[in-house]
Amino acid sequence: MSDYILTYSKIKVYPLKPVKEDIHIEDIAHSLSFMTRANGHCKHFYSVAQHSINCYKEAKSRGYSERVQLACLLHDASESYISDITRPVKCHLPEYNVIEDKLQSCIYDRFGLSDLSAEEYKQIKEVDDTLLYFELEALMDSLIFTDRPYKSMEHDFSQREFVNVEKEFISIYNRITRKQNNCTCIGIDGCKGGWVVVEITDHDFEIGIFKNINDIYSKYDGCDSIIIDMPIGLPECSQDIRPDGAARKLLPGKASSIFNTPCRQAVYAGSYSEANEINRQIMGKGLSAQSYAICGKIKEIDEFLINNPQFKNKLLESHPELCFAMLNSGEPLYENKKTYEGTRKRIELLRQYYEKTESMIAFVNKDPKLSKCMDDVVDALCLAVTGMIGVKKEGSKRIPENPMMDAKGILMQMVYA
Repeated sequence: MSDYILTYSKIKVYPLKPVKEDIHIEDIAHSLSFMTRANGHCKHFYSVAQHSINCYKEAKSRGYSERVQLACLLHDASESYISDITRPVKCHLPEYNVIEDKLQSCIYDRFGLSDLSAEEYKQIKEVDDTLLYFELEALMDSLIFTDRPYKSMEHDFSQREFVNVEKEFISIYNRITRKQNNCTCIGIDGCKGGWVVVEITDHDFEIGIFKNINDIYSKYDGCDSIIIDMPIGLPECSQDIRPDGAARKLLPGKASSIFNTPCRQAVYAGSYSEANEINRQIMGKGLSAQSYAICGKIKEIDEFLINNPQFKNKLLESHPELCFAMLNSGEPLYENKKTYEGTRKRIELLRQYYEKTESMIAFVNKDPKLSKCMDDVVDALCLAVTGMIGVKKEGSKRIPENPMMDAKGILMQMVYA
């Protein structure tokens, strides 16, 4: 392990030869929130992450650009991989400075800041020095400059909980980057133990596994598109028309990949036998074991939308096989997605629409947990790409063109690019 460090998210990072795809905001935020300023010589614990957050706020208060605000948030990010050395010592370690500069440049490049101008660097340094002055005054009763620097706002130098600082750091990052990027699109696919979520922008991606839909929306509310592979809008009588049948007609040879959606009453039943009987009575046909197997997740989504009506018809349904076919000029991909050839074909197709596809797959292959659900990740990426095309083309298509609304006010539709 002499040439790499293992990060909080279990990524191997080589500080001497950094690869920008290995740099992740979660690792930076977590590490810096546990790392103290001034080598711990403070009245109380005050983290590098708190310092970075204050730098961001100072830059924002001064009216600096969002690029500078983001750079201020990330200006000490290299410390999360190589720690820091006090200034009197650092000046005698020229090789350390070379390593630090290379790593910090890699981090800036990772987050779209590789072309910072001399003026922008000057603004970042002014903000950093300002916070240093007032931190030492507040935390050490010490003054380091003859002239008291200008500050545009008051800052919080109190001792804070690690987890709250970490969450705020990530929240700020998400807020800035969502404004900077043309669009932010989410694809969600069910997996064992929860949901696989793929977030993509023009310049970056993020993958995570979440236990429930509430946690997903807590993090990604406000995105331009959120598409999920799960039935949304449930029939309650045989006259309620779902898009399942129409979607099957677009997938000759792959129609069986789209299961019949159970009625709402069956979804809330207590057992398979009960759900099967209820569905037969209301819809005129029984319920397959495959359909019943996802009833728990269908119920979770249905309850979420009923309890959070502001998200009705904003969280959208689609089906990966339908999306892949539409991306492939209407031709379904017949290879099984769980085989090597099936995965390869789908990745090759997605690469035509999203340039970060290869980097994402490499990232997944490095993560033991994610690599076990590669097919779910690829499906979620397909949904995210579908959403991005829809956003950029000012609207997705849907099946049917004029969907019915269910008894809860939720449209029964599937979207595609």
